[in-house]
Amino acid sequence: MSYNDNETMATGMRVPIWDGSGNFNAWTDKVMTALQDKGCAIAVVRDLRRVTADEPLKRIFSAADYKTDGQAASVIKNALSDIHDGQFTDMTAFEIWAELKKLYGTQSADDLVNKIIDLFNFRMAPDDMDGRRFLVQFNFLQKKIDLTGLSCDNLINLILLASLNKHYEPVRTEFSKTPAAQIS
Repeated sequence: MSYNDNETMATGMRVPIWDGSGNFNAWTDKVMTALQDKGCAIAVVRDLRRVTADEPLKRIFSAADYKTDGQAASVIKNALSDIHDGQFTDMTAFEIWAELKKLYGTQSADDLVNKIIDLFNFRMAPDDMDGRRFLVQFNFLQKKIDLTGLSCDNLINLILLASLNKHYEPVRTEFSKTPAAQIS
């Protein structure tokens, strides 16, 4: 595995370069450690852009969050090989991280079940009279759910897992690391 010496100097850590081969989860763990050391890991955990009252359908950064996102995006981009040049232009760190996971990661059944539960439990706030804020938040949750490669049977089984009560937590735990497309 190769390393980017510029990133080593910037973070004080040797961050491996991702070229699309090898263990993606091990690479993400190392990059996440570098992001935590720089204090910007939050930028890949959640989208730091906020909805404003003036433009409820537009998401913008605060000055501090803009800096945090820029630091995180820099760490990630410096840990990517040349095959990714230009691929993540004008994307936030959160978007880059999500796209890399979509390209190289496997979504576990537990991850997908938790996202489905979040979407099922999401409700419009009583004070949201025009529904714009609700639609923005609903679309955000919905976009986190990747159903690529899932059959209707897989989806129905995931919905079944999501609807089980705490008494059946061992059943959910049993399937927690199984790729979602293999749940049958």
